Amino acid sequence: MSESEDRSQAHRERSDSSPASSPEETVLRSAGQALGEGLELGRDYLDLLAVEGQLAGRSLVLMLTLAIVLGVVLVAAWIALNMAGVMWLVERDVLSASQALLGSAVAHLTLAGLAWLSVRHLSRNLVFSGFRQALHRNDSSNETEGSR
Repeated sequence: MSESEDRSQAHRERSDSSPASSPEETVLRSAGQALGEGLELGRDYLDLLAVEGQLAGRSLVLMLTLAIVLGVVLVAAWIALNMAGVMWLVERDVLSASQALLGSAVAHLTLAGLAWLSVRHLSRNLVFSGFRQALHRNDSSNETEGSR
Protein backbone atom coordinates (compact mmCIF):
# COMPACT_ATOMS: atom_id res chain seq x y z
CA MET A 1 0.00 0.00 0.00
CA SER A 2 1.38 3.44 -0.87
CA GLU A 3 1.93 6.24 1.60
CA SER A 4 -1.00 8.26 0.28
CA GLU A 5 -3.32 5.26 0.55
CA ASP A 6 -2.16 4.70 4.16
CA ARG A 7 -2.93 8.33 5.04
CA SER A 8 -6.36 8.18 3.38
CA GLN A 9 -7.19 4.92 5.20
CA ALA A 10 -6.10 6.36 8.58
CA HIS A 11 -8.13 9.50 7.95
CA ARG A 12 -11.24 7.46 7.09
CA GLU A 13 -10.84 5.34 10.24
CA ARG A 14 -10.60 8.49 12.38
CA SER A 15 -13.66 10.00 10.78
CA ASP A 16 -15.66 6.75 11.14
CA SER A 17 -14.80 6.41 14.84
CA SER A 18 -15.86 9.94 15.78
CA PRO A 19 -19.20 10.41 17.48
CA ALA A 20 -22.15 11.87 15.60
CA SER A 21 -21.35 15.39 14.55
CA SER A 22 -23.20 18.31 13.12
CA PRO A 23 -23.72 18.62 9.36
CA GLU A 24 -21.29 21.55 9.23
CA GLU A 25 -18.55 19.49 10.80
CA THR A 26 -19.25 16.67 8.38
CA VAL A 27 -19.08 19.04 5.42
CA LEU A 28 -15.86 20.60 6.71
CA ARG A 29 -14.34 17.19 7.33
CA SER A 30 -15.33 16.06 3.82
CA ALA A 31 -13.94 19.25 2.29
CA GLY A 32 -10.69 18.81 4.19
CA GLN A 33 -10.48 15.20 3.08
CA ALA A 34 -11.15 16.20 -0.56
CA LEU A 35 -8.51 18.92 -0.32
CA GLY A 36 -5.99 16.47 1.11
CA GLU A 37 -6.68 13.96 -1.63
CA GLY A 38 -6.39 16.72 -4.22
CA LEU A 39 -3.00 17.72 -2.80
CA GLU A 40 -1.87 14.09 -2.89
CA LEU A 41 -3.02 13.84 -6.50
CA GLY A 42 -1.11 17.02 -7.31
CA ARG A 43 2.04 15.59 -5.70
CA ASP A 44 1.60 12.38 -7.69
CA TYR A 45 1.28 14.38 -10.91
CA LEU A 46 4.42 16.36 -10.08
CA ASP A 47 6.31 13.13 -9.35
CA LEU A 48 5.17 11.70 -12.68
CA LEU A 49 6.18 14.91 -14.44
CA ALA A 50 9.66 14.76 -12.85
CA VAL A 51 10.19 11.14 -13.85
CA GLU A 52 9.00 11.74 -17.39
CA GLY A 53 11.18 14.86 -17.59
CA GLN A 54 14.22 12.81 -16.64
CA LEU A 55 13.30 10.19 -19.24
CA ALA A 56 12.86 12.88 -21.89
CA GLY A 57 16.24 14.42 -21.01
CA ARG A 58 18.03 11.09 -21.20
CA SER A 59 16.30 10.27 -24.48
CA LEU A 60 17.30 13.63 -25.93
CA VAL A 61 20.94 13.15 -24.95
CA LEU A 62 20.95 9.67 -26.49
CA MET A 63 19.29 10.96 -29.67
CA LEU A 64 21.88 13.73 -30.02
CA THR A 65 24.72 11.28 -29.43
CA LEU A 66 23.34 8.90 -32.05
CA ALA A 67 22.88 11.80 -34.48
CA ILE A 68 26.55 12.74 -34.07
CA VAL A 69 27.63 9.13 -34.60
CA LEU A 70 25.39 8.90 -37.66
CA GLY A 71 26.88 12.11 -39.04
CA VAL A 72 30.42 10.78 -38.65
CA VAL A 73 29.49 7.48 -40.32
CA LEU A 74 27.77 9.27 -43.22
CA VAL A 75 30.75 11.58 -43.75
CA ALA A 76 33.10 8.58 -43.81
CA ALA A 77 30.85 6.81 -46.33
CA TRP A 78 30.68 9.95 -48.49
CA ILE A 79 34.47 10.28 -48.51
CA ALA A 80 34.84 6.61 -49.42
CA LEU A 81 32.34 6.95 -52.28
CA ASN A 82 34.15 10.01 -53.63
CA MET A 83 37.52 8.31 -53.47
CA ALA A 84 36.06 5.28 -55.26
CA GLY A 85 34.75 7.61 -57.97
CA VAL A 86 38.13 9.30 -58.32
CA MET A 87 39.87 5.94 -58.50
CA TRP A 88 37.41 4.73 -61.13
CA LEU A 89 38.06 7.80 -63.29
CA VAL A 90 41.83 7.35 -62.95
CA GLU A 91 41.76 3.59 -63.63
CA ARG A 92 39.68 4.13 -66.79
CA ASP A 93 42.14 6.79 -67.95
CA VAL A 94 39.30 9.33 -68.17
CA LEU A 95 41.16 11.89 -66.03
CA SER A 96 44.48 12.09 -64.29
CA ALA A 97 44.53 11.71 -60.50
CA SER A 98 44.93 15.44 -59.93
CA GLN A 99 42.12 16.28 -62.37
CA ALA A 100 39.76 13.77 -60.76
CA LEU A 101 40.52 15.09 -57.26
CA LEU A 102 40.12 18.68 -58.42
CA GLY A 103 36.80 17.82 -60.08
CA SER A 104 35.59 16.18 -56.88
CA ALA A 105 36.62 19.23 -54.84
CA VAL A 106 34.85 21.60 -57.24
CA ALA A 107 31.70 19.47 -57.10
CA HIS A 108 31.78 19.55 -53.31
CA LEU A 109 32.34 23.30 -53.19
CA THR A 110 29.39 23.77 -55.55
CA LEU A 111 27.16 21.65 -53.31
CA ALA A 112 28.38 23.56 -50.24
CA GLY A 113 27.59 26.88 -51.95
CA LEU A 114 24.07 25.71 -52.83
CA ALA A 115 23.53 24.52 -49.27
CA TRP A 116 24.76 27.87 -47.91
CA LEU A 117 22.36 29.76 -50.19
CA SER A 118 19.49 27.53 -49.04
CA VAL A 119 20.34 28.08 -45.36
CA ARG A 120 20.62 31.83 -45.94
CA HIS A 121 17.20 31.87 -47.62
CA LEU A 122 15.61 29.75 -44.86
CA SER A 123 17.16 31.89 -42.12
CA ARG A 124 14.82 34.72 -43.06
CA ASN A 125 12.06 32.68 -41.43
CA LEU A 126 13.86 32.82 -38.08
CA VAL A 127 13.56 36.55 -37.43
CA PHE A 128 9.78 36.59 -36.71
CA SER A 129 9.32 39.40 -39.22
CA GLY A 130 5.51 39.48 -38.93
CA PHE A 131 5.68 39.69 -35.15
CA ARG A 132 8.35 42.39 -35.29
CA GLN A 133 6.27 44.42 -37.78
CA ALA A 134 3.22 44.09 -35.52
CA LEU A 135 5.25 45.28 -32.54
CA HIS A 136 6.67 48.16 -34.57
CA ARG A 137 3.18 49.18 -35.69
CA ASN A 138 1.99 48.98 -32.09
CA ASP A 139 4.95 51.07 -30.87
CA SER A 140 4.44 53.73 -33.51
CA SER A 141 0.69 53.93 -32.79
CA ASN A 142 1.45 54.34 -29.06
CA GLU A 143 3.92 57.12 -29.83
CA THR A 144 1.40 59.01 -31.96
CA GLU A 145 -1.29 58.66 -29.29
CA GLY A 146 1.15 59.83 -26.61
CA SER A 147 2.08 62.97 -28.56
CA ARG A 148 -1.54 64.09 -28.87
